[in-house]
Amino acid sequence: MISDFSVHLADDPNTSPRTAEFYEADLKEFARFLAGREVARIEDVGVGEVMAFRNHLLEERRKRFTVYRKDAAVRRFLDWVRTATDADLDFDPIEPMHQPLDQQITFLEEEEIEQLLSFPRNTLDALRDTVVVRIMLDTGVTVGEIRGLLKSDLDLDVAQIQLGGSGSHLAPRACRLSDETVKTLRSYLNARKDETPELVIGRAARPVSTSKSLQNALWKRCDQVGLPRISPMVLRHTFAIRLLRRGATLNELKEALGVRDTTNIGVYKKFL
Repeated sequence: MISDFSVHLADDPNTSPRTAEFYEADLKEFARFLAGREVARIEDVGVGEVMAFRNHLLEERRKRFTVYRKDAAVRRFLDWVRTATDADLDFDPIEPMHQPLDQQITFLEEEEIEQLLSFPRNTLDALRDTVVVRIMLDTGVTVGEIRGLLKSDLDLDVAQIQLGGSGSHLAPRACRLSDETVKTLRSYLNARKDETPELVIGRAARPVSTSKSLQNALWKRCDQVGLPRISPMVLRHTFAIRLLRRGATLNELKEALGVRDTTNIGVYKKFL
């Protein structure tokens, strides 16, 4: 059934090939778990088995975000089984787990970053959203800063962007951009036919007026690739953790994030 579901995903224009690969791997893990519980028929899968799989992943100290992603794969698979096959499932796929209301830092691992960026880039909006995600991952820029970015803040020849401009509560800083981000930026800017000075635009080539619109765009892409919905802060955390893993100090992280004091930097100490 997993193989049939993979064929279904391959034919779905809203599912990227990379997302289908992640789903298949997650579902095979779910199948192995069910086999260990001697559950061999899909009709015998109920809420209890899904919850037990979640708890099993958490007991193995998997990252909560990874558990959320695998849970999303299982729910979509079971919904397909219920609606597109002759199997008799007596329950609807259960609601997704929600992010815990605690102080844990949620960030993306490299494979999750790859999955997030796997949505098709066949429209201007898709190119724009790719640009936003890549800049956030490269620089830790906030949504508020992105809304204020101008094309003139870019220097693609030296792969650099200027952040923390006028009106920002964060310190001015120049950040390097990856080769892939520069390539995507060139594609995005070349595809635009407007003279709007802002780097990121919405409908009718107008500047993005609210941070909520960028949040909604990120949620749309998460839904498209099968990831749990994340906030832009998750991308800022991801930038910070990647920087620390490359050997940066907390003081260097403070400067990279543009914060003017160390009050909130201490939460990253455990990643040193």
